[in-house]
Amino acid sequence: MDETTPSLTTGGAAETPATDVALLWVTTLAVALIPMAFLFGALAGMAADVHPETVAVVTVCWFGSWTVTPLLVAAFWLCRRRPALVGAGRLAGWVTPIPPTVTILLALGL
Repeated sequence: MDETTPSLTTGGAAETPATDVALLWVTTLAVALIPMAFLFGALAGMAADVHPETVAVVTVCWFGSWTVTPLLVAAFWLCRRRPALVGAGRLAGWVTPIPPTVTILLALGL
């Protein structure tokens, strides 16, 4: 088997150290954004009279930022140990910063 063919033990995905380092930074950033997203999302409710639709989206992302984000980080780190789940773990790692980032950006726009 040559170097360009993906290994069967990694679930068809070639392991690269650069991708692992990038995912480490992404998950660290997501965990660091959780407290700020919690604060911004909690304060966004004051604009409910002016922008009710935006506040509804902020509320959903706010809830997801402190519930789903830690679960996605845990899934990323736990799925790396199982070769069949490496792809799912990588996807969880890349999706992790979305809820806190959306919460912060939408709350700043209110």
